[in-house]
Amino acid sequence: MRGLEYTKENAKRLEKNYLAKDVAAQRSETIRQLNLSSGESVLDIGCGPGYLCESMGELVGPHGAVVGIDISTDLIAFCNRRKPSSWLSYAVGDATKMDQEDGSFDVVVCTQVAEYVPDVDRVLSEAFRVLKSDGRTLFVATDWDAVVWHSENPERMALIMRSWEAHCAHPRLPRSMAHRLVNAGFRFDGATVFPILNLQYDEDSYSKGLSQVIRDFVGQKNDVLTDDLNKWHGELERLSEAGRYFFSTNRCIFKASKPAPQTG
Repeated sequence: MRGLEYTKENAKRLEKNYLAKDVAAQRSETIRQLNLSSGESVLDIGCGPGYLCESMGELVGPHGAVVGIDISTDLIAFCNRRKPSSWLSYAVGDATKMDQEDGSFDVVVCTQVAEYVPDVDRVLSEAFRVLKSDGRTLFVATDWDAVVWHSENPERMALIMRSWEAHCAHPRLPRSMAHRLVNAGFRFDGATVFPILNLQYDEDSYSKGLSQVIRDFVGQKNDVLTDDLNKWHGELERLSEAGRYFFSTNRCIFKASKPAPQTG
């Protein structure tokens, strides 16, 4: 099995996960760090259900533009049904071969997408290409080794998380992101982390939605016994009921900009 498949069912699940309070808080932090101004043009690579695009659209206003692209036709259809303003637009697009023109955006953002693309360096070079001189970019990625999830059976937890690694092409992308950005031509402007901490396993927690996606993905791979997978998933609810649930991870946020051409 090669990565997550962008089926209509997965699109619906992703939409639900994007509304969880942890993901909404991450979206707010992304907006804060982008520091958008009225009239700016923004490209969102891998826009998902479009919630970040909608928030950015409110900031750039009618004199600006926000374009969201995603490989999933179902997600783009969802975005177009929700589209609240005329300066937002969406299209099915390949992050490694975008239709957008050279130097056409002030800002390019890509959250939790680059690690899913095998040719991740091509994503960075495309982001560089479509940015204006002095334009800026922000990439968000997860190092899946940095997920801490309490279990009374750590060996089983490790087995399932190793199987889960196959869901993306670069499960440790943050470790190489800074030098990849520089190699693509960017000026690296720094990195921060956005922490996610769950002490309860409930509908509003990021980790509950994540556990359901992991269960389905690992179950289809058939490299973990179904009984082990069900016991792993059931344990999370039990630990939460006993007040012993713990999950944490960090989103790594990388900022860079496109240097203006040298003159003279």
